[in-house]
Amino acid sequence: MAKTIAVVGVTGAQGGSVADKFLSLGWNVRGITRSAMSDSAKAKAAEGISIVEADLDNLGTLIPAFRGAHVIFAITDFWAPFWEANARLSKISDRATGEHAYAIEVQRGRNVVDAVQQVSKEDGMLERFIFSTLPSFKEQSNGKYTYVYHFDSKADVTEYLKSKEDLWQKSSLLNMAFYSKDTGRFADLLVRCPPKQDLLAVSEMASYRTVMNIWSKTTGIPAEAQEISVEEADKDAPGGFGRESGESAATSAEFGWGDHLVLPKDLDPEIRTTSLKEYMENQKR
Repeated sequence: MAKTIAVVGVTGAQGGSVADKFLSLGWNVRGITRSAMSDSAKAKAAEGISIVEADLDNLGTLIPAFRGAHVIFAITDFWAPFWEANARLSKISDRATGEHAYAIEVQRGRNVVDAVQQVSKEDGMLERFIFSTLPSFKEQSNGKYTYVYHFDSKADVTEYLKSKEDLWQKSSLLNMAFYSKDTGRFADLLVRCPPKQDLLAVSEMASYRTVMNIWSKTTGIPAEAQEISVEEADKDAPGGFGRESGESAATSAEFGWGDHLVLPKDLDPEIRTTSLKEYMENQKR
């Protein structure tokens, strides 16, 4: 009998990749979304994915959506509440929008964790919970950079998950560097491996200069990477977004993402991932 995976955010880039991968492996895929009537949800239903409506702001809707699943994949969205409130809150301060989106994402993430924990205790079927997260860049930079709300919000949820000892024993973490179609492959890897992995989900390591060189060769459009300061990024995109982006890039460059993270080939030396060149060629089509 086929196992079931419940995928939060099935209409998004990460969730969609996970759903497609497990569908190809013969799993029953239950896609969780806010609206089953959206065009993207209908498209997923046409592929053979069972669509279930649930609201991350409403714990009560998540429990039946998760019930009976052997694997649950969850992702939360920082940027939707950020942009919904940016025009209004950026007038208050350059931190206001980030703090707003941070609070919303943390609460939604905790709702997911609480729902997964309750379902796991009630039906006993859960084998793996995979949470799409990011490391704390405030912690990673030793407090130097504090406008990295979209990293720290997910890291906050991760710590909350780890506090639920019984659930953490069945969980693993997926740190996505960039959105790509390999998300499903990484989720499959975490299902196949022992729990409590903290995976840096990258296909290959490359500098911004290398990325731009590959992009330029693929598209035929001349381009180059230009380094700017956090202050310049803030000036180019005022209201919080520029500094958020600038401090994220600065933390990554100066401090990295953390030595505690494992790479895909550490878990499976034979794993096949999409190269940057392949990814860009596919996007060009």
